[in-house]
Amino acid sequence: MADAGEAGIDGQIMFVARYKEWMVVKKLAVDATTTPQEVSGILASIEATMSRKSYEFTGVNLGMVDAIADKLVVGKRKSFVALSEALSSLKPADLKAELLTACPTPAHLPIAENYLLKSMLDKMGFRTNLDTETLSQTFPEIKVVKPRGNFGKKKK
Repeated sequence: MADAGEAGIDGQIMFVARYKEWMVVKKLAVDATTTPQEVSGILASIEATMSRKSYEFTGVNLGMVDAIADKLVVGKRKSFVALSEALSSLKPADLKAELLTACPTPAHLPIAENYLLKSMLDKMGFRTNLDTETLSQTFPEIKVVKPRGNFGKKKK
């Protein structure tokens, strides 16, 4: 079967989600000049949005879990030795009790544990998902789309 780009067939990659007050639209027009790196970039952006929001919608207090992660990785640099030290400093019973305070029910504990590991890795500089920043460092031709709006500027 011929590749869609070779056959001259245009298309798009689109992710649209709406839930209550939250809405996101991410799309990329695809044509014969679209590179695999550009496709990878939009998919990484979609995945980042889905990952972040999926944790937010669980009801686990992510701020509390992030605070636990901060405490565990404070002063640690990106290295597998430092990661090992951070993980070995965990006292399972104490950690479980601390994580449970961030959970609406005990059944949410596996989600909090999963988010804790992701948060620790991210805070130490290990990426747990392919992100647009890593892609743009590897492929400078990929332009990272900045969100629209007045972010970071002082209002008068």
